[in-house]
Amino acid sequence: MECLQKFRNVPGLVVNTAKSDIFTAGIQNNELDSILARTKFSRGEMPVRYLGIPLSAKQLSIADFSLLVDRIENCICKWRTKFFSFTGRLELIRSVIQGVECFWPSLPTSSDGGNLPSKEEGGLGIRHIQSWNVALLARVLWNIHRKADTMWVQWINDVYLRGISIWDWQPNKGDSPLLQRLVEIHNRVVIAFGSSKAAIQRMAGWSDIQGLETSKAYEYFS
Repeated sequence: MECLQKFRNVPGLVVNTAKSDIFTAGIQNNELDSILARTKFSRGEMPVRYLGIPLSAKQLSIADFSLLVDRIENCICKWRTKFFSFTGRLELIRSVIQGVECFWPSLPTSSDGGNLPSKEEGGLGIRHIQSWNVALLARVLWNIHRKADTMWVQWINDVYLRGISIWDWQPNKGDSPLLQRLVEIHNRVVIAFGSSKAAIQRMAGWSDIQGLETSKAYEYFS
């Protein structure tokens, strides 16, 4: 616990024992009991969930997204008892329901489907969920390309890419479905723009210092 105390002294953050679990592998039961007694943490069991979604190396099923669906249904049920104008309902869809989906940039969509007309074209201005999903994944692809300073991107580079550019890397059959989907997207833009170099230049035009602007990618993919 000394290291956790040192961590607390620097940023002022305190580990919440009620919300923290310990996951172990390859240690004896007496060692585990000693760790649990010293830390006051509970022993965690797989699969662990992050933002309500199970972390898994396998492709998630529709059932795994039940929490997301339940949250959206709960919002809709509450709205049924209220009197909203058409404009109010539309704003709730845009700001609440489509805001919830952004917590999970890899929603279980596999096709790009048809497009929804924009406001300028007489539509309602609601994002097409499958095109938005592709735009979010394109942002992830760009983060890997620019080697964004995040633990996940570093892990992808160390474990999977191992010095190979994401534009040259090809996944194995058993690799993460997310990585396979990212490769599908980079193949798509390479074919569309003629080469990896041209695709990188185009995506750079969608980006700023913080990374790829999802709205610009959405304009292209929708």
